[in-house]
Amino acid sequence: MTDGGLPKLLRDIELVADEPKLMTWEKALGASPGGLASSRQDYVRRVGYVLQANVADYNRLVAQLQNPTVSFDLDHNDILSEAERLLHNVVTAASTRADQLRNFMTDHFADDAGLTAQYTAKVKEEFAQDPSNVFLRNLRNYITHRRLPVAQSQETFTQTTYAFTFTLVRDALLEWSGWTADPRKWLEGLDGDVMIVEVVDRYARTAGTFDKWLFDEIGTKFADDLREYHEAATYVDAEWKRHFDF
Repeated sequence: MTDGGLPKLLRDIELVADEPKLMTWEKALGASPGGLASSRQDYVRRVGYVLQANVADYNRLVAQLQNPTVSFDLDHNDILSEAERLLHNVVTAASTRADQLRNFMTDHFADDAGLTAQYTAKVKEEFAQDPSNVFLRNLRNYITHRRLPVAQSQETFTQTTYAFTFTLVRDALLEWSGWTADPRKWLEGLDGDVMIVEVVDRYARTAGTFDKWLFDEIGTKFADDLREYHEAATYVDAEWKRHFDF
């Protein structure tokens, strides 16, 4: 802080004639190195949110059906239709997330060989080496170019417990010639049908950890710029509230 508490980043901004000072500050902050870094972090967060929110919707349906009163009262075809709809949203979001982050890295960090190399290696380590993760990405192409996967419900009873989940019929999936090598081999090696709820959960956890890593790496790379930006942005927010009393 300098000049009676005015952050240095704001002190260095040249004011524009006939434009309110707060608006000039906000525009300049957004275009500053810290503002651009913050917007990149926010983009990573938003892309990840699209996937995680769709996974949460899917898991919410599964959680509701753990109550036998609910699952017994609903029409079974309606349950499967809703499961297929939500799974479609999950795999589409997974594909969107991967494509968007790849383009994001090209657009903003093509000249950063270190971060690009880390990113590429981490994608391979976290996603490409797990065939169930690759399967989920392939499943988007299956749904787009062939059909909705054959879904089934699986209910497990004991004298005191009840569990409900969804599966995809493995043999029906294997009829498609479009699987890449690792997902096909993984499907062929399963003892039974695909436990799709587990596959979705595993992918979502992996993606969440990966996205946090990328968010944090951007934060580390631009730590000084972000610190200046957030200090100035906090000051500007307080000024807006002081001027307009909200």
